[in-house]
Amino acid sequence: MELIAYIQLFRKWFWLLLLGAFLAGGAAFLFRSQQAKQYQSHVTIAVGNFIDTPNPNSSEIQTGVDLAQTYAVLATTYDVLDATVNAGEFPITPAELKDALGTRVIADTSLLELTITYTDPVLAADMANELAQQLILNSPSNLTPEQQQQLDLATTEIQRLNQELEQARLQLRDIDANLAIETDPAEIDRLTEQRNTLTGQINEKSATIADFSSTITTLQRRTNSLDIVERARIPTAPTGASIVSTTLLGAMVGIALAGGIALLIEYLDDTVKTSEEAVQMLELPVLGAITRFGKPRDTYRQRLITQHEPGSHVSEQYRSLRTNLMFASNGHGPKEKDVLVVTSPGPSEGKSVTAANLAVAMAMAGWRILLVDADLRRPRVHDLFGLDNSCGLSTLLSAEPSGMHMNGSSPDPDPDLLSCLQDTDIPGLRVITSGYIPLNPTEVLGSAVMKRWVQEFRSSANIDVVLFDTPPALVVADSSVLCSAVDASVVLVIEAGQSRRGAVLRARDQFVQLGIDIRGIILNAVSPKDQGSYGYGYGYYYYDDGKVPPKERLKRP
Repeated sequence: MELIAYIQLFRKWFWLLLLGAFLAGGAAFLFRSQQAKQYQSHVTIAVGNFIDTPNPNSSEIQTGVDLAQTYAVLATTYDVLDATVNAGEFPITPAELKDALGTRVIADTSLLELTITYTDPVLAADMANELAQQLILNSPSNLTPEQQQQLDLATTEIQRLNQELEQARLQLRDIDANLAIETDPAEIDRLTEQRNTLTGQINEKSATIADFSSTITTLQRRTNSLDIVERARIPTAPTGASIVSTTLLGAMVGIALAGGIALLIEYLDDTVKTSEEAVQMLELPVLGAITRFGKPRDTYRQRLITQHEPGSHVSEQYRSLRTNLMFASNGHGPKEKDVLVVTSPGPSEGKSVTAANLAVAMAMAGWRILLVDADLRRPRVHDLFGLDNSCGLSTLLSAEPSGMHMNGSSPDPDPDLLSCLQDTDIPGLRVITSGYIPLNPTEVLGSAVMKRWVQEFRSSANIDVVLFDTPPALVVADSSVLCSAVDASVVLVIEAGQSRRGAVLRARDQFVQLGIDIRGIILNAVSPKDQGSYGYGYGYYYYDDGKVPPKERLKRP
């Protein structure tokens, strides 16, 4: 797909992208604005105390890492949560605390992080710290009462012995000072004996302290132990995205969803929308692209835009269609007594309006046009030109041609033709309406009488082009039968955005199989956004100073 195709696709679905961004962004804004601010507080717990050991072994390290996963689960148990709520007297239930709790084991470590998310920053920090404390108290790694008593006793004794050891060291310092200045041998011997005794006491107390310290170390060194390494702090800013960022994210999601819906619709849409698609699919020339015009409530008379608004952009498009159709064959004008059948694959694709406006455009160029309403099922030409339909094609087909002349100059002009042939307000354009609706339209259009009438039309000096408006090709066989009977060429009208590719291909194949010449395609009701370069304004070139009378404007080629 070329860049211009993406641009056209973006322009086509821009409203949907904007709507998706507005709805999704608005929903995100409302959702986020109604939510209370949330605060997060974290507490970090170390599993195992091998970090305090100068040379921990790998078994202790791996055990701590493995146990951290277990304690992450234990932190969410009801007993720990209930103990936390009761100890801190928090205004929350254990179930709500569980919803507010998040656990995470830091990768490749034995550190467990507990996170509390709550609307009050102070309570968030308090609950996180209390939860960590209750996890430690409820863990199986706590000391037994006997071990705790032994640990307390050892700690107390170490404190007492340290005090006595300090006093003994002071006394030893005094003795050493006296020995340095004493000259009496008896006094020196006495001080030396005291010093030896005091030194023995110091060594004994130091050894006792070492024993107690070893006992404390043994009691405290446990692989399955919990210690808080970082307490939770009161958060200063709420967590989560801001309202602005949430709204922008919602708008982006809305645009993405809308874009996906647009692409899905485009993928599922099998209608022909542009001239390029028609050419690539049908391998036939697009003779003209007519922009959608008028209003749905307009009458058929109002849709004859080439007569009522000859200076409009759409009228110029019909004139371009006329040029492409009539000059493409030999470069000089219409073929010798050209007979064209205008049809469409299905109903309501604008074939009758297209045939009528094309006939007006041709007549304005100075050609003598005969427009025949061969749609003997749902005729519309008489409505377009405001003509009487009491006598028409079906009337002619019920009678044999008698060598008439189209200008009525024959000594014995055909009365049926004179009664059915109607002039219009457009010089050079005459119309034969459908007349009454026969019971067998297909057989009538393919009859020998139809052939003879068309031969008479071709032999007339007052006709350059005969245009037949026929029923849809895929609904009934009237257009195929008529083309085969009178050796006419087909102009296929398809409506942009409505005619399905399968139907258009079947219509083309139907005429190709019968050996009928397809002159080209008319793309009807094209969207201005999809029209591309065809939309360059005709009004730029058409200058009207208001001095030309309206009737004279109709005669301009």
